[in-house]
Amino acid sequence: MSLYYRILLKFVLTTIGIVLVAAIPALFQGLKLDISAYVSEVGSIVLSVIHLDTLTYNLDQDTYRLFPDFWARWRYSITLMFIAVFLSFFLAMVLTFFTMLLPEKLRRKIKFLLFLGESIPDVFVVGLFTVIVPLIYKHTDTLIFNIVAFGNERIFVLPIIVLAVLPTLLLYRIMIHNFEEETSQLYIDVARAKGLTKERVLFSHVLRNAIINIFLHVKSIMWFMLSNLLIVEFVFNLDGLMHFMFDNLAPNVLAVGMFFVFFPIYFMNAIGQVIIEKTTGRQLEG
Repeated sequence: MSLYYRILLKFVLTTIGIVLVAAIPALFQGLKLDISAYVSEVGSIVLSVIHLDTLTYNLDQDTYRLFPDFWARWRYSITLMFIAVFLSFFLAMVLTFFTMLLPEKLRRKIKFLLFLGESIPDVFVVGLFTVIVPLIYKHTDTLIFNIVAFGNERIFVLPIIVLAVLPTLLLYRIMIHNFEEETSQLYIDVARAKGLTKERVLFSHVLRNAIINIFLHVKSIMWFMLSNLLIVEFVFNLDGLMHFMFDNLAPNVLAVGMFFVFFPIYFMNAIGQVIIEKTTGRQLEG
């Protein structure tokens, strides 16, 4: 099966899945399953997606058009998540390179600390920052970050940091594991025998061969970050898409929101998949 066909097929199947999932509330009428209502809701969602300009939502007993206000919330949430993803990847990669230059005994201690760090709940990380920032302000009279948004205010720095903490730790541990697996391969000994420095081997050989596993984990982490994004938007009172979707669970609004969250993530993953498969000649299974 060709690369582009696989990407297109996965896109179509996921799109259909979003519609079917968004319509599930209509399936349950009390203790009975109402198949006809479910099918009708699926049709309604499809029509809503086709005619986006007619979509409305209810707020405080008033009805509003979903667009164009939807775009501002969507851009805000996607910006927070994508910056956090790239920040996590960059920090994890830099830390991994430096860690791989350390003695093995010290690396084992770092991996143990990372294992402990990954067990920290998401809510704890959010709560920690909401305590630390006011404490710093109290003792220094300096507000380093805004911790709550009011009205249509947009805050970026603190939400991005909070979103990036746990994914950075997770990616850091994964990268160390993948790099160590690659450095145990025979071709690494051959490269070193040719006089290549450890830094050159890590960058030119180890990274290239470990990138597939790393990429697959990045894909998973991006979906994991969506749940964190919902928590962050609620705690910091952000007027983002995840917060809006949670407050407006109408199937058509939910489906449209899920579509526009899915599209950019899938598009970025597809580009990464094409680049990796074309450059390495290896097929991604995830």
